[in-house]
Amino acid sequence: MTDRVDSVASSGRDQALALALAVAIRTGAYYDSDNAVMQQACALLASLLVELSGDEGPVTVGMHSHCVFVGKARIRTTVSTYGRFAYLIQLFESWNMSTLTFSEDLTKEELMQVLLLLARERRTGSEDLDDMLRSRGLNRVQVDMMMRGGQAQAVAPVEAYAAAMQVGDEMREAAESGQPATVRRLRHVTQVVVDQILRDPGSLVALTTIKDYDRYLISHSTNVAVLSVVLGQRLGLSKSKLGELCLAAFLHDAGKLELPHDVLDKPGALDPQQWEEMRRHPILAARTLLGRRLTPSGMRAVVVAFEHHLNYDMSGYPHTEIKGKVSLFGNIVAIADRYDALTTTRVYRKRNFTPHEALSYVIGNAGTLFDPMLVKLFAEIMGLYPPGTLVELTSGELGVVCASPAVGRPLDRPKVRVVAKGEPGSILDLDELVGGEFVRGVKNVLNPANKGLIPAVDPSIFDAVE
Repeated sequence: MTDRVDSVASSGRDQALALALAVAIRTGAYYDSDNAVMQQACALLASLLVELSGDEGPVTVGMHSHCVFVGKARIRTTVSTYGRFAYLIQLFESWNMSTLTFSEDLTKEELMQVLLLLARERRTGSEDLDDMLRSRGLNRVQVDMMMRGGQAQAVAPVEAYAAAMQVGDEMREAAESGQPATVRRLRHVTQVVVDQILRDPGSLVALTTIKDYDRYLISHSTNVAVLSVVLGQRLGLSKSKLGELCLAAFLHDAGKLELPHDVLDKPGALDPQQWEEMRRHPILAARTLLGRRLTPSGMRAVVVAFEHHLNYDMSGYPHTEIKGKVSLFGNIVAIADRYDALTTTRVYRKRNFTPHEALSYVIGNAGTLFDPMLVKLFAEIMGLYPPGTLVELTSGELGVVCASPAVGRPLDRPKVRVVAKGEPGSILDLDELVGGEFVRGVKNVLNPANKGLIPAVDPSIFDAVE
């Protein structure tokens, strides 16, 4: 019991320290060192550092996978503290820092200088934060940079995707045990996904072709979130809106967690009664999410969960006479949801869709089931032969599409990784020209063993993962 109390107390001190650091730096952006508000913020942080360093020695605050750590302990967030933690995470990213370590003998005057530097300076050229601290004689604060091979380290695509899958598992386990869902952690993960897509949209699109059939609901929710954010990015949404969209997309099927297992996990087609039960999941999701303390982004998640099976022409389900049209986020998630569902093998289907066929279905229903403007953008992102499509080329090779065409290039000119009848593993760019003519093109779309698609992941995507 004593150990439990000590653990809770330690967790509380760690959180207080991280919050005090965020507040002090933010205050330093507005007030000088002789201001009473700034001095109070610095004094509180200094006292917390003294308290923790007395127990543990130098105090380290770090950031990894969009989470804040004090020492090795990850700091949990709440709705009320999320803004301050988000600010701290953004600050660490702007400096390419992984950790900031405060020595036990750091003076209050030195701490004040460090806070003002963090609040007001920006990294320029090759000079990083450690260089700036050393040049000012601030040697009692150590900085570890997010570096690998001389370059700033970003979360690898597979790590971002795996983090989303993991939090999906946590949500399902929470639902099965009757515990509250881990939405707070999901907010952190959505930012990791958004950041990765802003860096390289194609990397996570390729990962959506890996289907985990034993955990379909989890992989489906992750894939829909990725595809929705990629579409939102092409639409020009801000980073904050992309975060809200990612959260809503990830939670769109939350109602299925409340369905009976014999309905949700049935290997064959549903009978009429089971189908009616399945059609309840948008209402169940909205009801579940409404039962929690909601932020504006949470309310958007409620709307998307309710809408994602409502079509552009307001057909679909659940039937409603209140809404006149589906929201933008609802229309985006509807396209991503249907596309991923169609490209996932189902034993009860006589014929499973290839990605090319699934995209053709989406295009063919533009204006009725789907928003035509969003369909156009989605086709531009995916290309006519989306990642995961197995193709026969006019030059004789067989390969799997591993990357969509570059922006502004013809939609039928993806990159293809050769799997047979050529140099297996090599990548062919179908946009390659010789003498003004394309070297090769797609001759046929194949459907391997009626599975629809095969994973399109480039092995180099795993290079950053140790």
